[in-house]
Amino acid sequence: MSKHLIFLVLLTYSLNLSAFENAKQFNSVDLDYVLSNSSRANTFSFSFPEMNVLDHRNQSKQLSELFDKDKNVVFAFFFTHCVSICTTVTLSLKSIQHRLPENTQMVMISIDPETDTPDILSNYAKTHRIEDPNWFLLTGNKKQIIDLQKKFEAYRGNKMNHNTSLFVKKSSSEKIIEIKSDFSLIPQIFNKS
Repeated sequence: MSKHLIFLVLLTYSLNLSAFENAKQFNSVDLDYVLSNSSRANTFSFSFPEMNVLDHRNQSKQLSELFDKDKNVVFAFFFTHCVSICTTVTLSLKSIQHRLPENTQMVMISIDPETDTPDILSNYAKTHRIEDPNWFLLTGNKKQIIDLQKKFEAYRGNKMNHNTSLFVKKSSSEKIIEIKSDFSLIPQIFNKS
């Protein structure tokens, strides 16, 4: 990796941590404002399709089961060979995980399933020290993944121009909140009644 790319990744990561410290001071009115500001967040009502995927442990999963109504889930679209933001998204998820409700599932769905086999995903997990059993790096059928991205307005037609949002689903809700920036607000979303 070039020195400039490493600098960019570290800068983005540190800015995200700084944003978390500032977000601690938000009250619920501020959070409502952020979530209602369309430049930062979208809300979707969505039931996940019966879609068979493989995880980085080479285990078959039903996507609808991972997003069961009784589970808290934070998810993103990514790919392992991304040279820009995917590493930052992964580090951001790792940095907020301990502030989320216990057993919150972290799901990353590859938008490059032809390259991102379970073995490649496993190597990515090892590189980023993803060992928690509540993390799922997923790959599957390319057409189904494109259709899924389209339903979340995340499809850009080219993996190099992919969506960098995080999506949040609270248990007992089919509402999904898209966070386009300020990932540090995600723990507050779970704490908001």
